[in-house]
Amino acid sequence: MAYKAINNIQAVDLDSLDAGSATKEYPLGTILPVNDTSKGGVSEFMYVKAHAGFATVGTPFEIVAGSGGDAEVVTKAVATLASGAKIGFNTSAITSGHYFWAQTAGVLTAAAKAGITAGDFVKVDNTETDVETDGTTLTVNSIGIAKTSTASSAITLAIIPGRTVTISA
Repeated sequence: MAYKAINNIQAVDLDSLDAGSATKEYPLGTILPVNDTSKGGVSEFMYVKAHAGFATVGTPFEIVAGSGGDAEVVTKAVATLASGAKIGFNTSAITSGHYFWAQTAGVLTAAAKAGITAGDFVKVDNTETDVETDGTTLTVNSIGIAKTSTASSAITLAIIPGRTVTISA
């Protein structure tokens, strides 16, 4: 990808946006907006620790406060939640326990169920590891908008910036 830092943020190695590391390199919870020139828009990333391995690029997960001693921000499996779920996606394969930049806004490739059409709003349900259609109207479950229809179990997804959602059973 072709990333360019916004607001002249120079302290982050932008090549690390698409890679995980066994070593914590930045404060957990750091939020980084970047101009993704390959997608023609601003994307947002949050530095987190993986609760599990993510072999499939674009796997959705929940971002939560962890139980660690250093203001830990971790991923967790998507679970039923009445409101306020922050959803992130990995942009490369990630090993369990590694630190990485989770994409939380902007355009990305997401793992997807069949039946999604370009223009559909999409959501993630309890325990799911891919997105599915949420219809043509924005709801409390919608995390973004499909830019493409499902092909090879993936879509191009535009995540709505700053969005937190309800996770249904």
